[in-house]
Amino acid sequence: MEDPVRSGRGTKELLKSAEKLAAGGDVEKAFELFDACIREYIQKKMPFKALGAAKVAKNALGRHPKIQAMLIRILLSMGLLGDALKEISESSAALKKDSAVILKKLTMDEFLDLLEIMEVVRVRKGHPVIEQGDKGEDIFLVLSGALEVVRDGEFISTMHPGDVFGELGFFFHDLRSATVRAIRSCELARIPSPRLRELCSRRPGLMDSLEALYNERILKKASEDLRSKPIIDLDKDILTTEHFNKGQQICFDSTTDVTIIKHGIVELVYTEKGLQKKQFIKPGHILGHFSGTAHASTDVEVIRARIDLLGSEGKN
Repeated sequence: MEDPVRSGRGTKELLKSAEKLAAGGDVEKAFELFDACIREYIQKKMPFKALGAAKVAKNALGRHPKIQAMLIRILLSMGLLGDALKEISESSAALKKDSAVILKKLTMDEFLDLLEIMEVVRVRKGHPVIEQGDKGEDIFLVLSGALEVVRDGEFISTMHPGDVFGELGFFFHDLRSATVRAIRSCELARIPSPRLRELCSRRPGLMDSLEALYNERILKKASEDLRSKPIIDLDKDILTTEHFNKGQQICFDSTTDVTIIKHGIVELVYTEKGLQKKQFIKPGHILGHFSGTAHASTDVEVIRARIDLLGSEGKN
């Protein structure tokens, strides 16, 4: 993209153009102009001008994550800690930071880094965000509205502000496992997977939060896939995680009902109709008692879990 400032457009003109674009709903283009203006002021060592432009951007775009992050960093650089903490509190409330698994354990710097790569997406009622079977690895955070999750034509759940989806695609590097459609007009924060992967390499705490979210969701999906035999209470310590090095055999014993592939590729060798067959299974797949051999085709992590044969009514 051509630098608006270097192309001869002054900062005041940029601000007016950015406000006009924001009023017309072109959020990302408006942000680019606000960003160029603010960075020009910072480069010229005019912090109060930069702060003023950031506040104009906030008024025009609302709680756009990137603008919030920029405003907070300017306030911190100026030593205005109280104002910065107030903005952080507003951003945390808007993104449901205290309850969203992906956000709640992040440090301030990790949180700001994540805000800086988020893109705002608006979706009208009835329109899909992702569709089952499509390729996609971006993660989405619901800011407003409501969405439904449908798998194989069957309703699974409803999502509201603070909910996150798309993380299975991020970890699986595979096709989307369900369709997510707006049942009310929505505003979402899209987290692009290439930038998120790069950020995770620098911020281990963010990767830990993603792993926690992934662990929670992969168990939920497994329980949904089992349908009539859901996994027993996910909060109890009957769940165990095991690691296998590439080439190592994966055993199945009588105390484990299902094995869920969390990371890596597993090679299965079995006999069917007198013929030996081989199959490679990816993360998210479930294995019950298996009559054959299984080896880690790559380094593998699995979750061992028990299923509820009696159904929820059979529990005490």
